[in-house]
Amino acid sequence: MSDGWPLTVTAPGPAREDASALASLVHPLDPGTFRAAYWQRRPLHVQGPPDRFHDLFTMADLREAISRQRELGLLIRVSGDRDGDGGGAGAHVPVEAADVAARLRDGASICVEPIERAAPRVASLAARLRHELGHHGDAGVKCYLSPHGYGFNTHFDAHVVTTLQLAGHKRWRLSRTPGVPFPRGNAFADADGNVRYIGRAPSSVRPWERPEIAEETFAEVLLGPGDVLCLPAGTWHSAKAVGHSLAVNIAFAPVDVLALLTNAVRTRLEERQAWRSGLPASGEAAGFLLDRREELIDELRALALDDDLLSAAAPAHVPAAAQASAPAPVTAAAPVSAGTAATRMAALARPTGVPEIDDRGLQCVLTVANAEVAAEWYRRVLGCRVLAAIPEFGWMELTSPMPGVSIGLSEIPTAGVAGGAVLDFRVDDLERTRELLDRDAATPPARMRAVAGVARFLEAYDIDGNRLMFFQPDDQGRT
Repeated sequence: MSDGWPLTVTAPGPAREDASALASLVHPLDPGTFRAAYWQRRPLHVQGPPDRFHDLFTMADLREAISRQRELGLLIRVSGDRDGDGGGAGAHVPVEAADVAARLRDGASICVEPIERAAPRVASLAARLRHELGHHGDAGVKCYLSPHGYGFNTHFDAHVVTTLQLAGHKRWRLSRTPGVPFPRGNAFADADGNVRYIGRAPSSVRPWERPEIAEETFAEVLLGPGDVLCLPAGTWHSAKAVGHSLAVNIAFAPVDVLALLTNAVRTRLEERQAWRSGLPASGEAAGFLLDRREELIDELRALALDDDLLSAAAPAHVPAAAQASAPAPVTAAAPVSAGTAATRMAALARPTGVPEIDDRGLQCVLTVANAEVAAEWYRRVLGCRVLAAIPEFGWMELTSPMPGVSIGLSEIPTAGVAGGAVLDFRVDDLERTRELLDRDAATPPARMRAVAGVARFLEAYDIDGNRLMFFQPDDQGRT
């Protein structure tokens, strides 16, 4: 590379047996050099001994993990990106374990997460690397299985991508520097070469978030068994299998520093009536905001920058053995990465009186044009809150007003389905429900009808054209 730091280094042999996890991974570099010259700065490809990951995670381990999808709460998705096509790196489809073999035969890459639940050795490695790097954010792990020519088209991620090639080969093309240093979300290059962010409306993307994509300047590396590739957040890359490829990806997500600091003072400020009252009349609003600004500055200056604050940035970790054996619901998803739009959505307040619902026995999946916008509508109108999100897949999972039921929002180019499943909610006051729907300017008009002696119904739609139904039985008192 022109700055003197090579993209590829080759290990002459295995690291010392007593080497730390990080030292073994970046050998022949020492960890200090890696942290100072590469970590979050520039890509690094380490050609390692071909057998160094032979007992970390195997195809047999992957088959067992997929067979235990429901027990472990694993999310399995497929991508049709392949050599010769363009765009598409944002379209990933969830599938069940029984569908995986057929998808592979038809041509698709398989992504399974969080794979550490099925792999104690992988979970242990991720935890040790996180500790040795001094990383305060989350470290989640995915497994990728790709047939020849398949993988992912040009995109970048909002986290550090650390890929360990376990078997087969994969060809990567990557920018030598981040296209967007520390981006606010994941993005891909569409078929026309435009930058598209997952889960965000184009109007929300700022100029500095739209870099030019000069793929003719990209470097190319071929990963083989034992190789490691570490990319800073925001680094453009594409990856396609050569023959076949099995790899695990440890994603180091950044901490949302703005949220960390504001959340630290939020509780104290919310105890004060002025912070809960909203804005006063227009003539008094400027002075009111000036007073709140000074209070906020005072609280931030008084904030103790100690271990308690740092611990708030650390994700809650379950011991690897427990992760590998504890049952989890099938709809469980990877932890929400700090700094994503989904994290901001999860922090939005629920309307007063909406119950806390965490039971996810049944999930109703709807197709939407923009998962973040749709999630905000469901929060605003139905009081739902975000349970989990995977921004790179355009996926969000929400509570619903019904115990035992969650709502999945899957972002695809053509949202809305004519016919199909309908979310049908029983309510105590149908008139009040209609009033709330009509009050929301973005909500299509609802239609009331009745079946004498049975119930009254309110036929409605969400902002993506998905059908909703609200009903009040006739034996229920009316107001």
